Amino acid sequence: MDCIFCEIVAGEADALVLDETDETLAFAPLEPVSEGHLLVVPKAHHENLFDISEEALRAVSDHARDIATRLRDHGFDGVNLLHDTGVQQSVSHFHLHVAPRRAEDGLDLWPDFDYESRGRGADYAAVKAALESGD
Repeated sequence: MDCIFCEIVAGEADALVLDETDETLAFAPLEPVSEGHLLVVPKAHHENLFDISEEALRAVSDHARDIATRLRDHGFDGVNLLHDTGVQQSVSHFHLHVAPRRAEDGLDLWPDFDYESRGRGADYAAVKAALESGD
């Protein structure tokens, strides 16, 4: 398998590693979107949200929360947690972006959109049906 994140975990590719647990690794991305932006990945390869085990997802989430808490305790005001599954996921290895924020940083990490709502009920009819089916 050719996975840059697996290579980083194995120490075979360069990365600025910032924090680590037994199950996860946190490192700086190549193109940060905020001061201190980092990625948290499971050490074991899981392609995406649909592939990752509950245990690995919990380990990544717990690590991201721990990092966010420590950053808040040292001057950051909060964080944005970001993940994409498939649509814009550039590396097929599950990861969470932890983007530290300061109230005055002026960043807008919520993208502009051109989506025009058809009305709340119409927009969510398919979502509601999928959730009710239990599939």
